Amino acid sequence: MKHAVIYARYSTDLQNDRSVEDQIALCRSHADRLGAEVVGEYSDRAKSGASMFGRPGLASLMQAAERSEFDLLVSESPDRISRDIADLAHVHKNLKFRGVEINCVNGGAIDTVQVGMYGVIGQMQREESAKKTKRGMVGVVRSGRNAGGKSYGYEPVPGERGELQIVEAEAAVIRRVFDLYVHRVSPRAIAAALNAEGVPAPRGAQWNASTINGNDKRGHGLLRNPLYVGKRVWNRVRMIKDPTTGRRVSRENDPAEYEYSDAPHLRIVEDAVYEAARARKEAASGPRGKYAPRSRRLLTGLLRCASCGGALTTTSADRSGPRIMCSRYRESGSCENAGRYYVQKIERDVLDRLREMFADTSVIDAYVEEYRLESQRIANERRSSRAAKEAALADVQARVARVIDQISRGQIEDDDVAAIMPGLRRERDAIKADLAAEEPASNIVILKPRAIERFRQNIEQLAEIVQSKGDDLPPEFGTVFRELVSSVIVHPRKAGAEYRYEIKGKLSAIAGPELSAVSAGPMVAGGRIELPTSGL
Repeated sequence: MKHAVIYARYSTDLQNDRSVEDQIALCRSHADRLGAEVVGEYSDRAKSGASMFGRPGLASLMQAAERSEFDLLVSESPDRISRDIADLAHVHKNLKFRGVEINCVNGGAIDTVQVGMYGVIGQMQREESAKKTKRGMVGVVRSGRNAGGKSYGYEPVPGERGELQIVEAEAAVIRRVFDLYVHRVSPRAIAAALNAEGVPAPRGAQWNASTINGNDKRGHGLLRNPLYVGKRVWNRVRMIKDPTTGRRVSRENDPAEYEYSDAPHLRIVEDAVYEAARARKEAASGPRGKYAPRSRRLLTGLLRCASCGGALTTTSADRSGPRIMCSRYRESGSCENAGRYYVQKIERDVLDRLREMFADTSVIDAYVEEYRLESQRIANERRSSRAAKEAALADVQARVARVIDQISRGQIEDDDVAAIMPGLRRERDAIKADLAAEEPASNIVILKPRAIERFRQNIEQLAEIVQSKGDDLPPEFGTVFRELVSSVIVHPRKAGAEYRYEIKGKLSAIAGPELSAVSAGPMVAGGRIELPTSGL
C-alpha cells in the first residue's frame, strides 16, 4: 500500500478558510479510491500560488519527501501546488527524482506532459486574473474613487467603498510641511521639528527626511503627492515577484500608462504652494542640485548692499562665525563697499529690534489698520482705472457704431472706411484685453478682508515667537519672517566701525522710519518707509 500525503491551499483572492478542509476531505476520498494510506496533511492558507516562497506547508512537504516519508502526493488540482510553470516543473522534477507520484482529484496522475500543460494553463489563468483585476481598478479610478492604498491626510469614508475624506489634523501637518519647505526649511529640519513636537508619523515611529522627500517616479513622499492638490494619479508602479527571493518588488511604469482623475474635494494644498515646492525640489535634485549650497540662515537671500543693491554672500569665517560681503565687490570690484560683516551679529540685531517693537502689542492693531487703509486705496485705484477703461471702451464702440451707421446711409466712402475701421478695432481690442487681464472689482472687495486677516495672523504669530521662544526659534519663524520682511539693507562700513542697516518690507510700516538702526547705540531716523501692501 502506498503512503500518501495531501496538500491543500487557498489563495488570497478567495479568502475562504474552509476551503482547506474541503480540499483535504476531497483528497482523502481520492486517496481511498487509489488504495493509498494518508500519512500526512500539509496546507497553506491565504497564500498565492504564484510563487513557492512564503509557503511553509509546501516547504515542509518537500522536506518530508527528502526523508522518503511518502511516495504519493494527492492534491485537488495541479494549480493548488503551483500556478507558475517553472515552480510546478521544479516540484514535479524533485518528487519524481525521489520516486514520488503526483495524483490529483482533477486530472489524475500527473506526468511531464501534463505538468507542462497544467503549468501553462495555471499561469495563463493567474495572469488573466491579474489583468481583470487591473481593469476593474482602472474603472474605479476613472469613476473618481480610490483604487487602494493609503495616503497620509486621508481616511476611507465608512460605508462608501473607494471614497476618501480629509483628516483635518493630518491635513494641517501637510500644509505646515509645504509652507516650511517653500520657505527654504530643509526636510531634515522639518522632520526634526515634527519629531520634537511628538507629531505622529505616517508610518513608523518617527518622521524622516525621506518621508517628506519621497521618490518622484514612484509618487512617494509628502512633497510629491498630487492628491494634495486634488489630482489622483494611479498606476505609477507595478508589483512583480523576484524569482530568486519570492518578494514583491515595485517597478516604474511608463508615464503613458498612468491613469489620471480629478478629486477637488480632496485638495489640501493650494496650487501655487504645491508648484513652488516642486520647483524647489527639481532645482535641488537637478544636475546642479548636488552643488547647491545646503545651509540657510534666517537672513539668507534678504541681505542687500546699500551701495549697489547687490546681494551679500558668505566670504569667510573665523572664531566669531561666518562673515559676509558684497558679492559685486567680491566678484568684479564694481561696488565700492569692501566691508565685511558677521551675519550672526546682524541676525541678533534684527531679533532684538523685533522684540523691542513687539513689546507694545498695540502696534499690531496699528499695523493692520494701516494695511487696511492702503488695501482700500489700491482697491479704489483699481476700480477707478477699470471704470475709465470701461468708459473708453464704450466710446470706441460708439464710434464704430457711428461709422457703421454712416455706411448704411451712404455717407462715407469705402476708402475712408478702410482707413478708419482698423484703427478703431485695434483700440477696441486693446481695451478689452486690458479689462480681461484685470482683477474684477467685485473680487477685490471679497479678497481684501482675507488678506488683512492673514496679515494679522502673521504679525501676531511673529510677535509670539520672538517674545516667548528666545533664541530657540522654530522653523515657522523663518516662514512668517519672510512674509513680512523683503530685505535688510546693510550700509558700507570701515573696519571696526558700527553696523548700520535698514529693515525693508511690510514691517517698516509698523515702526516707521526709525527701523533704520545701528548695531550699538541709539536708533537713528531716516530711510524710506515702505507701505505694508508691497506684497499685494
